[in-house]
Amino acid sequence: MTKYDFFRRRIAPVAFALALGLMAYDQCNKHERTHATFVLEYGVYEHDVRAVEAEVWMNGERVTNFHSSALEGAYLRKTKFDTSLPDTSGELRIDVDLASGDRKHIVRRLHVAEGETVTFNLEPDLR
Repeated sequence: MTKYDFFRRRIAPVAFALALGLMAYDQCNKHERTHATFVLEYGVYEHDVRAVEAEVWMNGERVTNFHSSALEGAYLRKTKFDTSLPDTSGELRIDVDLASGDRKHIVRRLHVAEGETVTFNLEPDLR
């Protein structure tokens, strides 16, 4: 076996696998993510909320979404969902379906810290 054959058959595959592993590790740890919990409160309009859909947008891209709907004849109470975000600032876009058939579109700016719970009071927007 020549040195070239030894390199081609033994060393090159190991070097290739090591390079792939390092690239995967770098890609996975390239951006640290911020974990946060969002709470949507409806106030006195709690009994009117039938469904809610929320999207978090950061840097012009939708990074997460959430949807919840009540069973027939029921309503949603305070809504809570966890997220893992690539940045700390962005925008929360919320659509709330009411018992009257109306749909309210609400947009809120947000800034979160690691592990933070952010509460959004939607009562003024549901009037």
